[in-house]
Amino acid sequence: MSDSVNDSLKTCCSNFDAFSLALDESTDMKDTAQLAIFIRGVTAALQVYEEFLQLVPLHGTTTGQDIFDAVLQCVKQHSLDLSRLVCVTTDGAPAMTGKKKGAASLLVRHCEAAGHTQPIHKVHCIIHQESLCSKSASLTDVMSVVVKVVNSILSRSLNHRQFQALTYEVNAHYGDLLYFCEVRWLSHGAMLSRVCDLQQEIATFLPSKVPLRC
Repeated sequence: MSDSVNDSLKTCCSNFDAFSLALDESTDMKDTAQLAIFIRGVTAALQVYEEFLQLVPLHGTTTGQDIFDAVLQCVKQHSLDLSRLVCVTTDGAPAMTGKKKGAASLLVRHCEAAGHTQPIHKVHCIIHQESLCSKSASLTDVMSVVVKVVNSILSRSLNHRQFQALTYEVNAHYGDLLYFCEVRWLSHGAMLSRVCDLQQEIATFLPSKVPLRC
């Protein structure tokens, strides 16, 4: 089955007129560095595909050269034509964005050395930029109250069952709340939006009993 998925991915990638790569290196629970490689490509018919290409464990160092070597191996494994590469998206780590030894720069120079003349753009991932911005935004006053309410509902079985029964009674679009995870900062927005949506639906059904507004 895995071979079939791999073959389908190769076939899809071979039809790209242009594609970009997104690289993200992180460390898992066992302190093993994992390099996630994503691809987004467009065909001649203007069909856009975005796929997870490969997860490459980096057992040693995680320098720009190590990341570049892993990317190059992945490119060869999936038979990607680097003459169609137009963009490389990374986080802001020096190993990724360094002008001389960064993985993106090494990949661009490799393409130039191979005779590929197309311009290749190096982009700082917008999600990582937003993550950096979120660290300077103080949401303590909002998050502390919301997290306390959500935890009081989800951490107690009876409260949770009663809340689910209430959402079912009001025919809410979402039937449950979400926990907030400090590590995954995007869950800020997911949890807050879910709380606001449920609060508004319940307030519409029971306006006199739910005076709060998001």
